[in-house]
Amino acid sequence: MGKYLFFDIDGTLTGRSRRITEGTKRAVHKAKENGHRIFVCTGRVPASIVGDVTELETDGVISGAGSFVDIGGRYIFEHYMDTRMTERVMELFQKNGLHFTVECRDVIYQTSGAWKFFREKRREDMDHNPELMRYREQLERKERLRPIEFFDIAKDKAAKMCFIAETKPQIEACIPFLEKDFNIVFFSKEENTYVNGEIILKDCTKGDGIKKVMEYLRGDMDDTIGFGDSMNDYQMLETVHTGVAFENGPKEIKELAQYYFKEPDEDGICQVMKTLGLIDHIEEK
Repeated sequence: MGKYLFFDIDGTLTGRSRRITEGTKRAVHKAKENGHRIFVCTGRVPASIVGDVTELETDGVISGAGSFVDIGGRYIFEHYMDTRMTERVMELFQKNGLHFTVECRDVIYQTSGAWKFFREKRREDMDHNPELMRYREQLERKERLRPIEFFDIAKDKAAKMCFIAETKPQIEACIPFLEKDFNIVFFSKEENTYVNGEIILKDCTKGDGIKKVMEYLRGDMDDTIGFGDSMNDYQMLETVHTGVAFENGPKEIKELAQYYFKEPDEDGICQVMKTLGLIDHIEEK
């Protein structure tokens, strides 16, 4: 019986190199050959799903942390923040001096402060933060990024928002106004002077996206396996039957998992897929 495999991108399929290893690519291909269904399950909105992840042969993509569910190249679900909510959050972030992005399906709008932050932040300072590395890459490539001034709140629909607070009190002032409607996910570490993360609507998570896939395909949740490394994978690992977490990930994530993978750049995903019996051997090229 084939399994349904859900893979996060940043910190899971890709490591610090920001590339998917050839071993991982072959492992995913072999798993599909073996009758398993392959899904990308990412916090990225479709606009920022670029690079070699697009070369993977998948059965579908859950993106925007559950805001979009694409099966076989067709969206079966799309969910957005309502206009008033988006406006309130933007005002809240601006009032408290946060840099932020508004992430829509096909474009990402970014404040000038966010651009400045990434230009000045040294790459080595972000080496252990896959999400910040992703944002920096987008800045360098200028892929589907627009200044926030071009965001038309009457026309553009926001799926989620990401933030950077240069000091902890800035985001702490926002939390009481956010926690009712949003899951607040932090990517920065306690020792960092800045705080970065994202807000995701509580009724729209990676876990919800997986449930929609399984309902649409009439699959059995007992056949689901999720692979993730950070706190925005919490609901995914909480939902699937079998959780696979990064061995150096947050404690809360590892507590949800039954298996663990090593560094993605060292073929950690390939190795754990063998342990799970999803593949046996893969041909070297």
